Amino acid sequence: MNRPITLLFLTLAACASGNSKSNPRLEPAPDETARQIALREADAQRRQFQNVLLKLDQAMESYASALANRGVPRADATAERLEKMIRETVLDKGASAVGASPTPVGYNYDRLQAAAIDGTHPHYQGIALAALGFSGDARVMPTILQGAQLDDPILIDRAVFGLAILRAPDTPSGVLAAIVKNDKLPMSTRTQAAWAIYRLQNVSTRQPEIVRFWRACAGPDCNKIPKGALVQTIRGLGLTRDEANADLVAPYLKSPYALVRMAAADAIARMNSQSHAEDLIALLGPEETVPNVRLHARKALQELAGQGDYGYDVDAWRKAFERK
Repeated sequence: MNRPITLLFLTLAACASGNSKSNPRLEPAPDETARQIALREADAQRRQFQNVLLKLDQAMESYASALANRGVPRADATAERLEKMIRETVLDKGASAVGASPTPVGYNYDRLQAAAIDGTHPHYQGIALAALGFSGDARVMPTILQGAQLDDPILIDRAVFGLAILRAPDTPSGVLAAIVKNDKLPMSTRTQAAWAIYRLQNVSTRQPEIVRFWRACAGPDCNKIPKGALVQTIRGLGLTRDEANADLVAPYLKSPYALVRMAAADAIARMNSQSHAEDLIALLGPEETVPNVRLHARKALQELAGQGDYGYDVDAWRKAFERK
């Protein structure tokens, strides 16, 4: 029996429609305009973040210079202004004070955390490691800490600076102590690590560990660390306010380095070590040729004497302590 013509026609039509060569199936083409717009936006965001990094780098350099001159009103005001600006940039203006509770943060903070662990661009990584310290968010400490354990001294410097600014109580002081003791690193890097430990000391959950390190540095290891680190060591021992450490510090009143002598005088005063008053009085005499050392010794004696002041009169100071 012959097939119906209509059915045969439908069958042939179906076969014809399945032939991709004669009747290609059309798919919508990608929107090239939208893709180009997305690429341009991504590039603009990348450039914007790079500008943020450069802005942070310049501000942190100025901030570090201001810290080096702390105690001078103008430098203190500059440091305060820069600290606020850096923090607000890091947090996308998400907090108003150092140590404030973390608030919802956005683009800059997220990208900084990513950049801090991205070794593709070491320069940007270093900036991010330092800048995160201004966040006030202790949760970012492990991210900065990994930077302090890298091999590049520049990245170590940046990370150590970030840790010193952040002052997270749980920061492992052993990582910083290892940097201080590493004689393969630049002296400036090792000194900055000692400064970071000093900055952490009063807030640290590892204070006994820090004090043991200071005692080792002031004692048997004193010749193994840079003089700048020794200054921080003496300051750290003074920060304990424990007279038990005074005998370790007192010999440094005779150091050939003026900064060490000044730090030792300040530490003796903080520890209220009356037994070393004569060592301080000796710094008032003509043998001490550095005016700033004499000034520090005088102020230290004032503290020991209960704010009495006899200027640079050696005999008057001796009589004052004989009456005590």
